[in-house]
Amino acid sequence: MSEMWINMGPQHPMTHGLWNLRVKIDGEMILDVDPELGYLHRGIEKISEDRHYNEIITLMDRCCYVAGIAWEHLYILAAEEALHIEPPERARFIRVLCEEMQRIASHIMWYAAFVQDVGLMTPFLYGMRDRDLVLDLFQSFTGGRLTYEYMRVGGVRNDLPSAFPAQCRKVLDWLMEKFREYDQLCLGSAIFHKRCDNLGVLKAGDCVDLGVTGPMLRSAGVRRDLRKDRPYAVYDQLEFDVAHAETSDVTGRYLVRMEELRQSVRIVRQVLDWLDRNPGPVLAANLPRWMGAPYAPVGREGYLLKRKYAKGVGLSAIEEPHGEAAAYVVNEGGEHPYRVKFRSPVLINISAAKNYLVGYRVADIPPIMGSVDICVGECDR
Repeated sequence: MSEMWINMGPQHPMTHGLWNLRVKIDGEMILDVDPELGYLHRGIEKISEDRHYNEIITLMDRCCYVAGIAWEHLYILAAEEALHIEPPERARFIRVLCEEMQRIASHIMWYAAFVQDVGLMTPFLYGMRDRDLVLDLFQSFTGGRLTYEYMRVGGVRNDLPSAFPAQCRKVLDWLMEKFREYDQLCLGSAIFHKRCDNLGVLKAGDCVDLGVTGPMLRSAGVRRDLRKDRPYAVYDQLEFDVAHAETSDVTGRYLVRMEELRQSVRIVRQVLDWLDRNPGPVLAANLPRWMGAPYAPVGREGYLLKRKYAKGVGLSAIEEPHGEAAAYVVNEGGEHPYRVKFRSPVLINISAAKNYLVGYRVADIPPIMGSVDICVGECDR
């Protein structure tokens, strides 16, 4: 009998993280697949129930190591709804700036890793060079390059430095020029087309049935983007187009992400223009210095009084770089959330692996799974 099961992982260049893909093969043909998670699980949702609201932000940066500030935004939106707190408008624009810069950094990181999966080394070096410029911008106002801890319940930690807008615009101009190089290096390569065209096909109907979202869904012709369909923060005040393709394959996912990079640059430029014209506070008024501090100031009787908040439930959903992420926060009036729950788009996209891998060859697995853009940290929390 020629059929057998093989393991690609849990530590394998194809996995882009700590997870295992069991593959049933007949020779080189893929007959069945079984994704296995659990090698990285850290229990972030349960840990969050024993942390003050702002302490949880530290955990959000570690949900996804290439999109940490997007997960901060996701959690903050749900926490503010649960706590009945409204941030200043300037803070909301800065959050969008952060999310779109993170989308740029995440997609460039995906590009650098993906091109290696298809056998191209030079684009990897170009991508890592350009991503560093975006991380420099993050470092200028958050102090971090990978984990930021920048957003706060009620706003953001600090305003942008005065030199930031000019520096950011300079980087954006550079990136727009380099995005054309990316396309020349990939779309002009016969290797790229042989490794990507008509591989990993997942049609629109299957995407919808399986709950697949993000660039994978949009590459199948479905123009769904929460920034347009269910605007949050200030996306309803900004102009941008929803990137999409019709091929439903690996090449289509590449095209969608490349267009999303350009649209993110377009959004960031609009936000910078708005911030130039509208100074103001970046943190809600009348908030305690440490939101969720264990005790209020000392009362007249000399006792430390526990801080109480009105009860509430918060539910948020954002279009993070990998797809639609959701957060659920329950506030029972105490210093810690009663319940915290997250929905990861990568978990759903990996779970659908059987639908876009079966029928192809073992050598096709790296480019197909690379096109999914896997971040194990957010789906194996």
